[in-house]
Amino acid sequence: MKTHLPDSGPAGFSLVEILVAMTLGVVLLGGALTIYTSSKDGYRLQENIAGLQENGRFAIQALRRNMEMAGFPLILEIPPFVIGGANGTVDGGGNASDQITIQYRSDTDCLGAGTPTNAAAPRVAVNRYHIGNGALRCEGNGNPGAPESLVDNVINMQALYGIDDDSDGTANRYVRADQVGTGGVPGWNSVVSLRLALLVSSDSNINTTQQAGGFELLDAPAINPGDDRLYRVFTTTIPLRNRIP
Repeated sequence: MKTHLPDSGPAGFSLVEILVAMTLGVVLLGGALTIYTSSKDGYRLQENIAGLQENGRFAIQALRRNMEMAGFPLILEIPPFVIGGANGTVDGGGNASDQITIQYRSDTDCLGAGTPTNAAAPRVAVNRYHIGNGALRCEGNGNPGAPESLVDNVINMQALYGIDDDSDGTANRYVRADQVGTGGVPGWNSVVSLRLALLVSSDSNINTTQQAGGFELLDAPAINPGDDRLYRVFTTTIPLRNRIP
């Protein structure tokens, strides 16, 4: 005679099995979150590095394109730099940003505004480049008193001026704006090139170790921003083509 045992249904999980499954789930979830966070931080880092490099290159190109025209054309005897006054070319002193004001023959200034007519030197653009509100800015004489930002996240600008001591068209030494024409240094007519350094930052803070030691721009004292953004120094030398024989 066969005995039929009652069907008790599927067996459940024990408490130990449930705890093990929950632990594994938490570990897997933690691993997934770690991977996601790392990927997100890596993407933000690469995005900020790309933006920083793009801003630096664009700022250098914009300055080079205009600085090379300074003093054009030579036959009109247009001085490359405007000297003196609040809007002239000056050294900021220490590691404060410098200001550069150039001029050349053009119907428009650095902002695209029409330049005023002057009987002595008609249609001359006067462009003042400086750092303001964390950006490289320019003020043209077509719309005076209204500077506009050209490139964001440019924190500092330093400039040195190449002096041609022997009239061969090549700079023999580089000096600050306040040294030109003083202490045995020839005047502005001997300046044949311009050396620029820009300190450019990332757009936002980065979860990384703060850069230590400061950033040196040409002969200026080191700059220590003191935050968690990325910084890079971009340097270039620009010949003043209209000052070279």
